[in-house]
Amino acid sequence: MLNRSDDMKAHSIHMEQKTVYRCTCDAEFEDINKAEAHLRHPPQEKSKVPKPKRHAPRRREPASMPVAPLEFPETGP
Repeated sequence: MLNRSDDMKAHSIHMEQKTVYRCTCDAEFEDINKAEAHLRHPPQEKSKVPKPKRHAPRRREPASMPVAPLEFPETGP
């Protein structure tokens, strides 16, 4: 049978320090190569995808007011 001190030796706690690389877009990477690849080819955000263009409605010609015919003075021969 194991003594309590033997049981404690079977388990030990150790601290492991990892470097986490964070992008300004909140992406996290543990590997520097993946972080650099992310910088070279960042994922496209949905908000940056251009929306399909909507065609503007055709401009309507302004309704023209009826114009009286111009009268030219007759010049004699």
